[in-house]
Amino acid sequence: MRGDRGIALLNALIMVAAIAALAAGLMLRAGASLDRAQDLQTSQQAALHLDAAVLLLDPVLRADWLRAPEIDHLNEPWARQPIEAEIDRGTLTVQLSDLQGRFNVNSLANATDSAASRAFERLLRRLGLPVVLGPEIAGFVQPRGPVRAADYANRPVPVKVGTGAVDRVEALRLVRGMTEAHYARLAPYVAALPPGSPLNVNTAPAEILAAVLPAANPANIARLLDERARAPFTSPADFAARAERLIHPRVIAQAEAPAGGFATRTRWFEARVDLVLDGRVQSRILTLERVPLDGAVTIAHRRMILP
Repeated sequence: MRGDRGIALLNALIMVAAIAALAAGLMLRAGASLDRAQDLQTSQQAALHLDAAVLLLDPVLRADWLRAPEIDHLNEPWARQPIEAEIDRGTLTVQLSDLQGRFNVNSLANATDSAASRAFERLLRRLGLPVVLGPEIAGFVQPRGPVRAADYANRPVPVKVGTGAVDRVEALRLVRGMTEAHYARLAPYVAALPPGSPLNVNTAPAEILAAVLPAANPANIARLLDERARAPFTSPADFAARAERLIHPRVIAQAEAPAGGFATRTRWFEARVDLVLDGRVQSRILTLERVPLDGAVTIAHRRMILP
């Protein structure tokens, strides 16, 4: 009898332990499900906040256009400081930059634009990058494709080339010979805009101006930037006049700007949107087009930044 009672007690203890383990497992599963639901809700809220960033950008860029439609420069409010907004459980920060102050890699899509090719080679040299990247990038964005197109087709993940101009600079990561270090160095100085987009000389950095003004030395470029900081250029003619006075009478005649030439206003902007929500950070890059006729702002492209 005592043996039977011992077996019954042991079975009862095993049953209690099993029930306790099952309950613990259910609690863990419920907790994990709750965490997943909260993560999903946070992700959905983050997406909504990131989508709403354009509501901050449109009035800023439209007001800038209303104030001075013929000129965009680095002393304007949109360029001087980021736009910040407090939101529920976090903050939203937006930093605008001028894409037309960068070298447009799609200007290399025209194989006959030798000025663009030479200017891009000078930019690569200035940045300390291999000059062989110049013809590789040119071939990548040209409709005829690169010389060794098979190198792209034979990759583990084949890359289609010969499609012409690219719509985002991240595509340059696929160019033969491009490393992550090369891309990180080049990316801040290039944009992927429609061919023929002019260069805004009011926002172009020293590296870009030096690339398109081969007659200017570093000291000349520094003087030009000091002049621009004092009084932004009001028109391409004003830029030419002051550059010729400060640098050399033929500096503009010897300029090698890509097709589209010089400008002092901008149509294409980039916005980096950083969202901090519940301690988590999500970032997105927007390519914005501001129509010159009425200042209306639309999103041309959007892409997430991976952490």
